[in-house]
Amino acid sequence: MLNVGLIVVLVLAAVLIYAFVTRVTTPTPDPRRMEATPNLLGDVIQLQVLNGTEVAGAAAQMTQHLRHLGFDVIEVETNEDQTILKTVILDRVGNFDAAQQVALAIGVSDDRISEELKPDYFFDATIIIGADYASIKPFVDMPGARSDSTEEPEDLSEENEL
Repeated sequence: MLNVGLIVVLVLAAVLIYAFVTRVTTPTPDPRRMEATPNLLGDVIQLQVLNGTEVAGAAAQMTQHLRHLGFDVIEVETNEDQTILKTVILDRVGNFDAAQQVALAIGVSDDRISEELKPDYFFDATIIIGADYASIKPFVDMPGARSDSTEEPEDLSEENEL
């Protein structure tokens, strides 16, 4: 009986050590601006989220995810073109660090970031959700999300049909 108890304690210790190491070594997005940006208020990265797919609720789900991480999503809309294939991040103010934090938050690489400066916009970056949405956060583990864009997933939100 002592051996079973010892094994249980060792397994529990191993799980706790693994969880600690994973937590410490996994990069987490920082929603704070690293540098001051003219025309923008506050210290938190401000975002626009556009749904570039015909999937209802995708922008609302992305907004919820980003707000949970501490980002300030100030505009959520449907993109004019709803046939976007790949999710992209547009740097609107020339703050690449902010765009990198957004890329980290949604689990895409920096090569998805492009600079499209819009000095009259009041946010740091724009995310345009593409048909590859099922491979990015927060959709990657969501039931009903498919990486095959030929099938339409079930509605993600009844309230916000963005």
